[in-house]
Amino acid sequence: MLEAAGRVFARKHYDTARLKDISDEAGISLGSLYFHFGNKDDVARAVLEQQQDRMTEVLTATLTRPGTSLDRLCGLMEGLGNLIANDTLVQAGIRLVSSLPEGLAEVGRSPYSEWVKIADALLREGVKDGSIRSDVDLAAAATFINEVFVGAQVLSGIESAWSSLPGRIRLTQAFVRQLLTN
Repeated sequence: MLEAAGRVFARKHYDTARLKDISDEAGISLGSLYFHFGNKDDVARAVLEQQQDRMTEVLTATLTRPGTSLDRLCGLMEGLGNLIANDTLVQAGIRLVSSLPEGLAEVGRSPYSEWVKIADALLREGVKDGSIRSDVDLAAAATFINEVFVGAQVLSGIESAWSSLPGRIRLTQAFVRQLLTN
Protein backbone atom coordinates (compact mmCIF):
# COMPACT_ATOMS: atom_id res chain seq x y z
CA MET A 1 0.00 0.00 0.00
CA LEU A 2 2.84 2.43 0.81
CA GLU A 3 4.57 1.56 -2.45
CA ALA A 4 1.35 2.47 -4.28
CA ALA A 5 1.13 5.73 -2.33
CA GLY A 6 4.74 6.35 -3.29
CA ARG A 7 3.98 5.88 -6.96
CA VAL A 8 1.07 8.34 -6.73
CA PHE A 9 3.06 10.95 -4.78
CA ALA A 10 6.00 10.53 -7.18
CA ARG A 11 3.65 11.61 -10.01
CA LYS A 12 1.47 14.15 -8.21
CA HIS A 13 1.93 16.90 -5.67
CA TYR A 14 0.32 16.47 -2.29
CA ASP A 15 -2.58 18.82 -3.02
CA THR A 16 -3.58 17.06 -6.27
CA ALA A 17 -3.13 13.46 -5.09
CA ARG A 18 -6.35 11.91 -3.84
CA LEU A 19 -6.84 8.94 -1.56
CA LYS A 20 -8.88 7.40 -4.38
CA ASP A 21 -5.79 7.63 -6.61
CA ILE A 22 -3.81 5.72 -3.98
CA SER A 23 -6.48 3.06 -3.43
CA ASP A 24 -6.80 2.55 -7.20
CA GLU A 25 -3.01 2.28 -7.56
CA ALA A 26 -2.87 -0.24 -4.71
CA GLY A 27 -5.81 -2.22 -6.07
CA ILE A 28 -7.74 -1.92 -2.81
CA SER A 29 -10.98 -0.27 -1.81
CA LEU A 30 -11.03 3.26 -0.46
CA GLY A 31 -12.51 1.83 2.74
CA SER A 32 -9.52 -0.47 3.16
CA LEU A 33 -7.19 2.51 2.76
CA TYR A 34 -9.14 4.42 5.41
CA PHE A 35 -8.87 1.39 7.69
CA HIS A 36 -5.06 1.67 7.60
CA PHE A 37 -4.74 5.45 7.35
CA GLY A 38 -7.16 8.05 8.68
CA ASN A 39 -6.45 10.65 6.01
CA LYS A 40 -4.03 11.82 3.33
CA ASP A 41 -1.74 13.43 5.93
CA ASP A 42 -1.29 10.02 7.58
CA VAL A 43 -0.41 8.42 4.23
CA ALA A 44 2.05 11.21 3.40
CA ARG A 45 3.63 10.96 6.85
CA ALA A 46 4.07 7.18 6.41
CA VAL A 47 5.68 7.71 2.97
CA LEU A 48 8.06 10.32 4.41
CA GLU A 49 8.98 8.04 7.32
CA GLN A 50 9.66 5.15 4.94
CA GLN A 51 11.76 7.44 2.73
CA GLN A 52 13.81 8.53 5.73
CA ASP A 53 14.24 4.91 6.87
CA ARG A 54 15.56 3.91 3.46
CA MET A 55 17.94 6.85 3.36
CA THR A 56 19.12 6.03 6.89
CA GLU A 57 19.89 2.47 5.77
CA VAL A 58 22.18 3.87 3.07
CA LEU A 59 23.79 6.20 5.59
CA THR A 60 24.38 3.43 8.11
CA ALA A 61 25.83 1.07 5.52
CA THR A 62 28.12 3.77 4.14
CA LEU A 63 29.42 4.98 7.49
CA THR A 64 30.48 1.46 8.49
CA ARG A 65 32.56 0.90 5.34
CA PRO A 66 36.34 0.92 5.59
CA GLY A 67 38.24 3.78 4.02
CA THR A 68 38.86 7.43 4.64
CA SER A 69 36.20 9.87 5.71
CA LEU A 70 36.37 11.48 2.27
CA ASP A 71 35.73 8.06 0.72
CA ARG A 72 32.72 7.59 2.99
CA LEU A 73 31.39 11.07 2.19
CA CYS A 74 31.64 10.38 -1.55
CA GLY A 75 30.18 6.91 -0.98
CA LEU A 76 27.26 8.45 0.85
CA MET A 77 26.56 10.80 -2.04
CA GLU A 78 26.74 7.87 -4.44
CA GLY A 79 24.52 5.64 -2.32
CA LEU A 80 21.87 8.30 -1.84
CA GLY A 81 22.02 9.23 -5.52
CA ASN A 82 21.45 5.61 -6.55
CA LEU A 83 18.64 5.22 -4.02
CA ILE A 84 16.87 8.34 -5.25
CA ALA A 85 17.31 7.34 -8.90
CA ASN A 86 15.84 3.87 -8.35
CA ASP A 87 13.32 4.01 -5.49
CA THR A 88 9.89 5.41 -6.31
CA LEU A 89 8.90 5.75 -2.67
CA VAL A 90 12.02 7.84 -1.97
CA GLN A 91 11.22 9.94 -5.04
CA ALA A 92 7.71 10.42 -3.66
CA GLY A 93 9.11 11.70 -0.38
CA ILE A 94 11.28 14.19 -2.24
CA ARG A 95 8.36 15.41 -4.34
CA LEU A 96 6.19 15.68 -1.24
CA VAL A 97 8.61 18.05 0.50
CA SER A 98 7.81 20.87 -1.90
CA SER A 99 4.04 20.50 -1.62
CA LEU A 100 3.29 19.51 1.99
CA PRO A 101 0.84 21.40 4.16
CA GLU A 102 2.50 23.28 7.01
CA GLY A 103 1.76 20.61 9.62
CA LEU A 104 3.80 18.02 7.70
CA ALA A 105 6.45 20.28 6.21
CA GLU A 106 8.94 19.82 9.04
CA VAL A 107 8.75 16.02 8.74
CA GLY A 108 9.87 16.35 5.13
CA ARG A 109 12.55 18.99 5.68
CA SER A 110 14.42 17.50 8.63
CA PRO A 111 16.62 15.12 6.57
CA TYR A 112 18.18 18.05 4.72
CA SER A 113 19.49 19.68 7.90
CA GLU A 114 20.67 16.27 9.13
CA TRP A 115 22.62 15.77 5.91
CA VAL A 116 24.60 18.99 6.60
CA LYS A 117 25.45 17.73 10.10
CA ILE A 118 26.56 14.34 8.76
CA ALA A 119 28.67 15.95 6.04
CA ASP A 120 30.24 18.27 8.63
CA ALA A 121 31.10 15.32 10.89
CA LEU A 122 32.65 13.39 7.98
CA LEU A 123 34.65 16.43 6.93
CA ARG A 124 35.97 16.89 10.47
CA GLU A 125 36.94 13.22 10.60
CA GLY A 126 38.58 13.66 7.21
CA VAL A 127 40.85 16.38 8.53
CA LYS A 128 41.87 14.03 11.37
CA ASP A 129 42.53 11.07 9.06
CA GLY A 130 44.35 13.27 6.53
CA SER A 131 41.95 12.73 3.63
CA ILE A 132 40.79 16.38 3.72
CA ARG A 133 42.97 19.49 3.80
CA SER A 134 43.16 21.18 7.19
CA ASP A 135 42.63 24.68 5.77
CA VAL A 136 39.11 23.96 4.49
CA ASP A 137 36.22 25.88 6.07
CA LEU A 138 34.39 22.74 7.15
CA ALA A 139 31.01 24.31 7.96
CA ALA A 140 30.94 26.08 4.59
CA ALA A 141 32.06 22.89 2.81
CA ALA A 142 29.29 20.84 4.49
CA THR A 143 26.67 23.38 3.43
CA PHE A 144 28.13 23.58 -0.08
CA ILE A 145 28.12 19.80 -0.52
CA ASN A 146 24.50 19.62 0.63
CA GLU A 147 23.46 22.41 -1.71
CA VAL A 148 25.25 20.85 -4.68
CA PHE A 149 23.72 17.45 -3.92
CA VAL A 150 20.22 18.93 -3.59
CA GLY A 151 20.75 20.96 -6.76
CA ALA A 152 21.78 17.83 -8.65
CA GLN A 153 18.76 16.05 -7.19
CA VAL A 154 16.36 18.80 -8.26
CA LEU A 155 17.81 19.13 -11.75
CA SER A 156 17.79 15.39 -12.35
CA GLY A 157 14.21 15.21 -11.05
CA ILE A 158 13.16 17.84 -13.56
CA GLU A 159 15.26 16.54 -16.44
CA SER A 160 14.98 12.78 -16.20
CA ALA A 161 12.77 11.68 -13.29
CA TRP A 162 16.02 11.22 -11.31
CA SER A 163 17.64 8.71 -13.68
CA SER A 164 20.48 11.15 -14.42
CA LEU A 165 21.29 11.65 -10.72
CA PRO A 166 24.02 8.98 -10.42
CA GLY A 167 25.95 10.58 -13.29
CA ARG A 168 25.56 14.03 -11.78
CA ILE A 169 26.79 12.68 -8.45
CA ARG A 170 29.90 11.18 -10.08
CA LEU A 171 30.77 14.64 -11.42
CA THR A 172 30.09 16.16 -8.00
CA GLN A 173 32.29 13.58 -6.27
CA ALA A 174 35.21 14.35 -8.58
CA PHE A 175 34.86 18.07 -7.91
CA VAL A 176 34.48 17.59 -4.14
CA ARG A 177 37.63 15.45 -4.07
CA GLN A 178 39.52 18.09 -6.04
CA LEU A 179 38.40 20.91 -3.72
CA LEU A 180 39.05 19.10 -0.45
CA THR A 181 42.35 17.32 -1.06
CA ASN A 182 45.93 18.48 -1.39
